[in-house]
Amino acid sequence: MFAKYMAVFLYHNIMKIISLLCCLLVFVSSAKAQDITDALRFGREDLLGTARFTGMGGAFSSLGGDMSALKLNPAGSSVFLTNHVSGTLNLGVRNNDVSFTNGFTEDNDSTFDLNQAGVVMVYTANNEDAVLSKYAFGISYEQVANFDDTFLARGDSNESIDQFFLNSANGIPLDFLSPLPGESIADLYNFLGETQGVNAQNALLGYQSFVFDAVDPDDFNNTEYISNVNADTFRNDYFIREDGYNGKFLFNGSIELKKRFYFGLNLNAHYFEYDRFTSYSESNNNPNSDINSVRFENRLRTRANAFSFNLGTIAKLTNQLRAALSYQSPTWYIVTDETSQAIRTNSNEFGSSFVDPNVINIFPDYNFRTPHKWVAGLSYVFGKSGLLSVDYSIQDFSNSEFRTNSPDFDMVNQTVNQNLTQVTSLNVGGEYVFKNLKFRGGYFLQDSPYENNELQSSLEGFSLGLGYTIFNTNVDLSYSRASLTRNDFLYDTGLSNLANIDANITNVFLTVAIGF
Repeated sequence: MFAKYMAVFLYHNIMKIISLLCCLLVFVSSAKAQDITDALRFGREDLLGTARFTGMGGAFSSLGGDMSALKLNPAGSSVFLTNHVSGTLNLGVRNNDVSFTNGFTEDNDSTFDLNQAGVVMVYTANNEDAVLSKYAFGISYEQVANFDDTFLARGDSNESIDQFFLNSANGIPLDFLSPLPGESIADLYNFLGETQGVNAQNALLGYQSFVFDAVDPDDFNNTEYISNVNADTFRNDYFIREDGYNGKFLFNGSIELKKRFYFGLNLNAHYFEYDRFTSYSESNNNPNSDINSVRFENRLRTRANAFSFNLGTIAKLTNQLRAALSYQSPTWYIVTDETSQAIRTNSNEFGSSFVDPNVINIFPDYNFRTPHKWVAGLSYVFGKSGLLSVDYSIQDFSNSEFRTNSPDFDMVNQTVNQNLTQVTSLNVGGEYVFKNLKFRGGYFLQDSPYENNELQSSLEGFSLGLGYTIFNTNVDLSYSRASLTRNDFLYDTGLSNLANIDANITNVFLTVAIGF
């Protein structure tokens, strides 16, 4: 008996030591499984900024003279006539109507924060005939994207999450799913994360919570598994809560030549913060099923720093007509991910089981590069009575790229290249001036970044704005509303049902700007 125990003990350890040595020689799939949604999240840009900017639908690349216009075209800082400082508060509300199989839910999420703050210093030449007629420097904080969101997908289906765990366990020896005497679940979970990757960790959770069992439980080399879930209909609940933002600091410089041509440069420092909690629950009332309910929770924490730059120019073709062209470089991110997981099951056969390794997976840093972007703009200024402006931009999301030595990222990049596409955006805005009041309106349309538009529709919206000027102070208020439709997979494997989400995004902006 003792000899048998020692043989089993040595077998376990030898197999795990071999796997660890292989991990030291070749980087295996220990990174979090990145996907297309991660690529789009890093490249996402919402319609955020000053109330004047958002009130005109973001159509500002050829106008300048606004702090948020600088993120489109850095040449716009030299359009200011005097030094300028502004700050913006934003109230955002996101409403999601979710259809999932035969169920419907509605969720709302709101945020209130400082959306923008910045200052520009303008220097004008004393000589009216000077070639360099003006130059300006500025620094600004801009929120690029707001990730706060919540939704619940609920309905009945014939699919169980057992397939997710079975797919994760496919090809993994039973030896890796069974702790040694004296080895805790947390120890084994941590070991698998370091040597075998996320799929092995998912398999461990499924096996230890009795979602599935080994076909041959006495064979440590067993790689075939069978589900303990035996039912035809399931009640599914999938809850997701997202928090975070993408913000950047702009360091701007620009010049005006002969009062007609403007050139500018931005150097941008980005900070990215994203947290996601997901909880999937399912239940069945089949008395013949060994497992009657499952609750699977996942947490993700992503932090990133990045650098980018902008180049831009504006030309006054006439006193009324202006044209612009600007280039936004790729944004180069350095990203850190942390995850944690837990699972709870209940059954008539096994009772209640709760597996929480209480382990935070800290993955190696990786790099990500967004695609570059071109923006062209045209505007017409009706003297002091108002203006019209239009912007058109192009960005190819299929050129997004995860950069690391892991071959798994090569597969993700291939998926990104095949499934994402070029995105064009149209922004139109206008302003009418009546005494000290300014009335604004805008429209914006952005293509879906997916080759398959059924996964996500175009983003379309409108905006309204009102401004009041007293002495050298402007107080601006704007309202914007946008909508899109998405079809989200709950998991990348095992569950094929989609959650259909009609999202409506409403924002209210209040800006105080002072010229001095």
